[in-house]
Amino acid sequence: MALRPLRHTFALVAVAALALTACADDGPDAIVIDGAWARTSPAAVTMGAAYMHITARAGDELVAVAVDESVAASAEIHTMMSADMAAQHDEMMASGEHEMGMNGNMDHNVDGQMGGGAMVMRQIMSLPLPAGETVELAPGGYHVMLIGLVDPLEVGDTIDVTLTMASGAVRTVTAEVRDTAP
Repeated sequence: MALRPLRHTFALVAVAALALTACADDGPDAIVIDGAWARTSPAAVTMGAAYMHITARAGDELVAVAVDESVAASAEIHTMMSADMAAQHDEMMASGEHEMGMNGNMDHNVDGQMGGGAMVMRQIMSLPLPAGETVELAPGGYHVMLIGLVDPLEVGDTIDVTLTMASGAVRTVTAEVRDTAP
């Protein structure tokens, strides 16, 4: 008879473990993406950009982006940074160090002031998504770069952008092509 309560205990522990696993699951609310849009592109331009807001409830990291090959040859995560920061970024990439802090403060110098000079665009390997914070992909900052556009992006078109997170979560969002941000 002493084994019966022990079996019940193990059964309850197993059920609790399954419930916790389900709670940690990548449910539809774990990562919320909204405000997706892409900017129109002139006929001769082969690059485009898509923007959105991403909120990861438990925190995560955007590690890859993709679009259908009927839209563009490839897609990458990009950011804008001061020319000084770009030089540092390029040195780190050349040395194999890919752990540059991409926390949204890249354009500030050591005194916390905005860096002067030209801004340049660079690919980043990942984009941290702090728990509960909304990370904005917007013109002049982080964005999805569309490389090798098949056709120009025209107002009213839509494109599907697939985002892959470090956690393994994959989300596809439809971005409407617009002249300006929604």
